[in-house]
Amino acid sequence: MTYSEKGEEAMLAEERKAITRLAHEAINQRNLALLDDHPGYWQTRQIFPLLFTSFPDVSSTIEQQTVEGTWVTTRTTLRGTHLGAFMGVAPTGKASEIMHISLDQVEEGKLVEHFGVSDWLRALIAFEIVAAPAAVTSEATR
Repeated sequence: MTYSEKGEEAMLAEERKAITRLAHEAINQRNLALLDDHPGYWQTRQIFPLLFTSFPDVSSTIEQQTVEGTWVTTRTTLRGTHLGAFMGVAPTGKASEIMHISLDQVEEGKLVEHFGVSDWLRALIAFEIVAAPAAVTSEATR
């Protein structure tokens, strides 16, 4: 691979990262229109309004991104205060911070596939819906 080809590949990687960052910008700006041209975000456009209602101050911080081919992996931290009902859980008024990991495919400038998983257990513990697991010690793992 020539220097020029490596530079072009790096540029494509940065463009793919920028496209996947649209979801985080949509959260931080409360602007779902940012996702309109990306068919892979169809479920995201349905979920975000629930987040905005349940966690009016929700914000997204990108912690890490990697690119392999057309796929971008993003690790983010979502922060917000639980002020509205969410998935059957009454508002608790408690702040929460959860990790979210996305795997997104970007082709021809469009996000075409999106998979995401969030650490909602951490939020349920913060809301005192479930108890925190007992501390694990080296004795307990034997």
